[in-house]
Amino acid sequence: MFPQKISALLVFMLATGFIGCASTPPNAIPIAQTANPAAEIEKTQKLINEARERQMDVLSPTNFTKAEQALNKAIDKKSSGKSNEDILEQISYSRTYLKQAADSTQLAIRQLPGIQDARRGAMIAGANEAYPRDWNRVGKELESVTKSIEKGNLSPSDKKSAAIIGEYRQLEIDAVTKRVLSQADNNLKAAEKDKAEKMAPRSYTAATMKYQNAAKIIAANPRNAMAINKASQDATRESLHLVEVMNKVKQGNTEDLVLQSEKQQRAISSLRKENNMNEAEMNEMARQQAELQRSQMLINQAANIRSQFKPSEAEVFTEKGRVTLRLKSLQFPPNQASLGRKNEALLERVNEAIETTGPARVIVEGHTDSTGNPNRNMTLSERRAKSVQDYLVANGAVTLANVEAVGLGSTKPVSDNKTATGRAQNRRIEIIIEPLSR
Repeated sequence: MFPQKISALLVFMLATGFIGCASTPPNAIPIAQTANPAAEIEKTQKLINEARERQMDVLSPTNFTKAEQALNKAIDKKSSGKSNEDILEQISYSRTYLKQAADSTQLAIRQLPGIQDARRGAMIAGANEAYPRDWNRVGKELESVTKSIEKGNLSPSDKKSAAIIGEYRQLEIDAVTKRVLSQADNNLKAAEKDKAEKMAPRSYTAATMKYQNAAKIIAANPRNAMAINKASQDATRESLHLVEVMNKVKQGNTEDLVLQSEKQQRAISSLRKENNMNEAEMNEMARQQAELQRSQMLINQAANIRSQFKPSEAEVFTEKGRVTLRLKSLQFPPNQASLGRKNEALLERVNEAIETTGPARVIVEGHTDSTGNPNRNMTLSERRAKSVQDYLVANGAVTLANVEAVGLGSTKPVSDNKTATGRAQNRRIEIIIEPLSR
């Protein structure tokens, strides 16, 4: 059952002929034959413009269209020199259709509570331009319902009212989101493509949270301009920071190094502004930052070299500002220093790894286990280190001027000499790479 008030209005409109419009409206609003056609045309055009502002063109589309058509006929008749009677007749029809449109619009507003506000909000947000297909689709759904209302059929509006209003509300939210968060959204998508969630998780999380916060504020109230402006600026700024971090990470830095460096730069800048940092303190902070960057560079170099070897072939680590390449699978014949063909494949990759670092200096260390005469072990370890040194020089990884071969015998074991496994681990070559200062 319809509410009693709406039912009464509907019966009234059916009885007076305001629903189900004919080509010539019944009960046309009379206009005095002495009226000035030009003034009446101008007045009617103003009424139509006001009706469009009230969205009567979509809430009573048939009546509104006929009102416009009748006014256009009046204008054409005036231009053609027709009689004032003919012109005023069309103006009368136009105003009658406008009256019917106004009555039908009131019923539509009752049937679709909030439709004017929802549609106006979506339009102000620019949904008609941002999402033209969705805008037109929802517009057609609304037109179908309001045309049914004009004919006295309220059933479609009972079924579709909430859905149509909800779609306009969502279009407003989507349009505002697109307008204020598009840059942040694009930055996040680009970062996700570069695997930012894995490579820069802290920055990615911060940017994502700022974006989600702004989106929630918009969804809660897309017209809260002050809160939306602040939240969207925060989201955009955080997304730009993520892009900057990712650019540095892709150059070989870690996120931790980038963030630490930024923190130090902010601290230096802040202290400079406050004039509380003397030259010695500034130099010390700059030194710490340079040391941090150098440490990260070493870590990156070690990781790059490590990726070129299997764990059974070599161990790579950083120590005392240098990268150490411990060759685990390099084997010599007992009591000999000749490299042999079986070591060539490994040494070729060692040679390539050293070349990529562009070292300032390379030290080749030879080590033995504790079995046998210590002096002989020292000599043997030196000869083996010299063999590797010769190979690296011959193959271009280093020059003779920046490589040194050192024999350390059994003085620096890495495992227990009491077991066969431990002794095997102690018989090794270690290559220490000192990087260029940067």
